[in-house]
Amino acid sequence: MKTFAELGFPGRLIAVEGLDGSGKSTQIYLLKRWLELQGAKVFFTEWNSSTLVKNATSKGKKRELLTPTTFSLIHATDFADRYERQLVPLLRAGYIVLCDRYIFTAFARDTVRGCPAEWVRGIYNFAALPDLVFFFKARLEVSLQRILEGRPALKYFEAGMDLNLSQDPYESFRIFQGQILEQYLGMSTEFKFLVIDANQPVEAQQSVVRQLVAAKVDLARFYFRQPDPALVH
Repeated sequence: MKTFAELGFPGRLIAVEGLDGSGKSTQIYLLKRWLELQGAKVFFTEWNSSTLVKNATSKGKKRELLTPTTFSLIHATDFADRYERQLVPLLRAGYIVLCDRYIFTAFARDTVRGCPAEWVRGIYNFAALPDLVFFFKARLEVSLQRILEGRPALKYFEAGMDLNLSQDPYESFRIFQGQILEQYLGMSTEFKFLVIDANQPVEAQQSVVRQLVAAKVDLARFYFRQPDPALVH
């Protein structure tokens, strides 16, 4: 598999991965705002957001009807729709595309849910690799605390309750997310993840992210206008 840069696309795709509650969504939002304030052409997309299948996914989750295979195929359909309609056209147009989760989410989650790893990878073999992948590595306790800060309870599938790991949602979350973490760590070398210590303060993490993006992407190529020097750092 090749990256978009290796395939000759003028745009660049940056993805973030991590456990639920790792803070990756906050970090990619801050990165998006930083790039926008500099005048860069930026587009943001997130996992499971295609209007084509979003309603079906929501209904299936509410009724707890989704098997691991169904889950996997729905998410693959969602991704394929966004890939063809959003990602590829914008990368061809020279945008920086920011993805809150990419194919690695499926590689980790679907495998933990019992789908054969080779099969999961096979259904995503049409997708090019991101040019940068940030993996936000957080302790399970930190992830759980962050999730519960905004709401009183864990969601059924989020906690992995469909896998019968434990009757206690919090213990199920720890087991489920722990297994996903193992999958991510196994992929980190294979796919050259840029690992960020997600236990650190938000500002410290964002500083590292910005430094790495500035060092690895020729940002000047993506400006609509010249950036304000005060916003570069």
